[in-house]
Amino acid sequence: MDRILLPTDFSLSAGKALHYAVHLFKGQPCTFRLLNTYTPNFINSRVMAMSSLETQGEDTGQEQSEVGLLKTVNALKLAYPDSGITFETLSSFSLLPEEIREHVETGQIQLIVTGTRGVTGHGEVFFGSNSVRIIKSAGAIPVLVIPKEAETKVPRRLGFATDFNSAFTVAQLDLLHFFTTRFHSELIILHLGSPSELTRLQQMHKRQLDLELALLQPETQWIMDSDSKASTLQDAVNIYSIDLLVLIRNEWHIPDSWFREPVVKRMVFHSNVPLLILPNAEQSD
Repeated sequence: MDRILLPTDFSLSAGKALHYAVHLFKGQPCTFRLLNTYTPNFINSRVMAMSSLETQGEDTGQEQSEVGLLKTVNALKLAYPDSGITFETLSSFSLLPEEIREHVETGQIQLIVTGTRGVTGHGEVFFGSNSVRIIKSAGAIPVLVIPKEAETKVPRRLGFATDFNSAFTVAQLDLLHFFTTRFHSELIILHLGSPSELTRLQQMHKRQLDLELALLQPETQWIMDSDSKASTLQDAVNIYSIDLLVLIRNEWHIPDSWFREPVVKRMVFHSNVPLLILPNAEQSD
């Protein structure tokens, strides 16, 4: 994994994600592409007829974007002089989801790293709006989401949450192998439910996972499911000292309702650990 895209809006949460990513991948030859888009969200991307005043605004936005990216890269190089990472910058007058999709479709990247503000007084949702847009635009590319409150450290304990309802793809398993071996981490399989309640299909998928991950010697933990899967996972993160939580992007593991639901009132999920979101089976084929 040597081509990583890092969208940034120069916020504290974006900066946190950048430093976390450098800390993870320093010493491994790879390229970080820092992306800043400067088209306001309310602009309709289909309307590209620009007046002279709008063109001046675009020029100003581009200058601010390029200066911000340059300052960010210089700060990272100063903080990590021997990281071995090559930094590229891209300042784009476009909408963030469109730019993400273009990178995905052209095969320019293997991982996206983004920050999130998480729960705030004004936006009490699982992820911030930019994180949601990135995840939905990522397609077959995994997304590493870094909460602003996450501790910058190598993840020594990875938790992989699964319901065993779907077969696991080669791409998904390769990513689990990569992250576990890269950081010499323990891998803990987290299943929401009881082993006695597994259907025949779930048992088959569990055997597949056990065989494919045998060299990693994962530990399986069965956690009692509740009305809120998010808060159940948060409890598991705390109980088993998980440093990085891995989820699959599909209806069961990380449904769209998680993005919208007020977590303070209904779900009480505010993870301080990074989340690695893998593409679902259809996306990762």
